[in-house]
Amino acid sequence: MVNADSRANNMKDQSRRVLRDVKGLGSIAAENVGEAAHRLKERGRGALAAGRQGLRKAERQLLDIVAEHPYKSLLVAIGVGALLGLTMRRRSS
Repeated sequence: MVNADSRANNMKDQSRRVLRDVKGLGSIAAENVGEAAHRLKERGRGALAAGRQGLRKAERQLLDIVAEHPYKSLLVAIGVGALLGLTMRRRSS
């Protein structure tokens, strides 16, 4: 009987240690996920900033081209609009 009680207590202690270790591993995993999410968020912010900068550059270039060639720009815009209009009309028919 004493031997059985001793084994039961030993198993309880082992179970507590295993539970404590599993909780510790869970905390470590949660920290790693949090760090990875933070790194991913920072990379996303960098990509967004680079994209915005690229769009600003493209906008300035487009405005420069339109300023240098206003009549050609107008004709190109009319042509693109006409092509889009024809394409959309054919699809709806």
